[in-house]
Parts: sequence; C-alpha cells; structure tokens
Amino acid sequence: MNVSLRHLKAFVAIARAGNFTAAASMLNLSQSALTKTILDLEREINMPLFERTTRQTSLTPTGQYFFPNAVRLLNDFDLTLADLHAQSRGQSGTVRIAGGLAFSSTVLPRVIRELRARNPNISVSLTDDTSGGIIRRISAGEVDIGIGSYVGAAQDVLGVRRLLRARLGVLFPAGYAHVPAQVSTSELDKYPIMKDVEDSSIATSMRKNMPTIWSTLTSGITVTNLDLQINLVREGVGACILSALAASHPAARAMPFRLIDQSDLHRDVYLFTRKGAALSPSAETVISVLEEVLPRLDFVDGVTVG
Repeated sequence: MNVSLRHLKAFVAIARAGNFTAAASMLNLSQSALTKTILDLEREINMPLFERTTRQTSLTPTGQYFFPNAVRLLNDFDLTLADLHAQSRGQSGTVRIAGGLAFSSTVLPRVIRELRARNPNISVSLTDDTSGGIIRRISAGEVDIGIGSYVGAAQDVLGVRRLLRARLGVLFPAGYAHVPAQVSTSELDKYPIMKDVEDSSIATSMRKNMPTIWSTLTSGITVTNLDLQINLVREGVGACILSALAASHPAARAMPFRLIDQSDLHRDVYLFTRKGAALSPSAETVISVLEEVLPRLDFVDGVTVG
C-alpha cells in the first residue's frame, strides 16, 4: 500500500476545513492537485472517504473511522521529528556514563544538577566501577562516556582527555592519635592501612611508584569501593590511602586527610570516549556542562583541575 504523509495531510485538511477549496488554500495547493491526491488515496484503500455535494464535503463512515487515526499518525510523526531535532541540538536523549565512585560522588551530582536545570529532557544512566572496569566498558561500547584513571594500554580504542590530577594521601579515623602534618613515605608502612583491589587506580599508582611499601601493607583488609573504605575508617578499623579527590567526598570531610610527601604519587582522572565513534549531541552537552562545572567545585588540598 502506497499511502504517504502527503495523502494523510490532504485528508485531514479537508476533513477539518469541510471543503476542498479552503483545504487547498491551507496546504498551498491547487484544488485540482488536492482532488487528485484524495482520489489516489481512495483508490489505494478502495473505499470513499468523503461525501461530495455542490455545497459541502462530509466524511463517509470510513472517513470518520480513519480521521482520528490519521490525526494521531501525523501528530506522532511531528513529535518524533521534534524529538530528533532536540537530540540533534543536544537537548534530549540518554547518556550512559561509567565512573569511579570518588568522581561520581564528588563531582557528578553537581554536574547532573546543572544539566537537569538546563536540559531536563536529557536522561543519564550512571554506573560506578573500578578504573579497569570503566576502560573495559567504554572499550566494549557499553557506555558513552567513561571517567576514571588510565590503567593499561588502550590507546587504540580510547579517546582520552585529562580532567584533573589528585595527589595521594592517607585518611585517618577521627581522633586518631598523632596524625602527622604530612605523611612520610618512609613511615607509611607504620599505619594500619587497608589495601585497594589490584585493578584500582590507587593500587596501580602504588605498585608503580612504591612497590616495596605497597607489598608490605598487611592490615589484613582489602576494600573494593570508596563507601566501604570511608565507613571502615570512620569506625576506626584502619586508615586508607585515598586521592585528594576521594577525600573530597562529603562523608570523608569530617576525618583528617594528610597528603603523602611524595608529590609524584597522584591519581590522574580522565574522560574516556571510544575512538572513532561519534558522540551523540546529548553526550557532547554532558561533557560541556562537566567541563564548565568542574573548576567551580571545592576540593580538599591536592586537587588540580585540568
């Protein structure tokens, strides 16, 4: 069946106007062209749609049945086009983001609040993961944007831009005796430090820069995410090595955080996209808001944006 939008628009215009002359004027068509369009439509469905007299045009029972459906189809088409135009301008759509818990907890809430205020029709799907997991997700195309530290060799599949650098330090329980002004690397193994899982950015940095000290941390506790670390420190179970970004988490602010005196111990946080895959306009909008909001945030000492 060869029925087009042209046929639907012609039918609805005549039904609303009540005659061919007014409908032709509304559609900027000649009356003969409009008449031919309706005759083609009636021939296609093999049923008359209008009762025609010298004075008026009215719908047949078939036309009365068809009219609300034709209006709905035209409205659906217009809404779909409007949605596509909104997506093309980055005003709607769904953006999938995988991020580390530190960044997701300290930065993304402010970014999403700003995004929702400007573009309420953009939906965001958030997943937290380790740095290794984030890279696997963006490489596999599971998410549009990844935010984490660069671990492993994935230059062939990732587009990378650095968002911030955060030095490493130690988060101590409130009331911990003899919290130093700065943590000396030579004394790091004297503190009851809980270890990160091996594919985290902290573990990667410590293995690279301080392999001997990292291997001697023997608190007997390995923690898989930031919330667990903060809660264990709050309960006085031990201390933990965090980036200054993670120490900016609201739940960590009440506890003493001291930078490690080796300045090259840091965590770089990157924005990852899949190389060769075009970002949607809505994803570009999210990145634009992120880059605008990030410099305005209040971090603890040790975070450098850019």
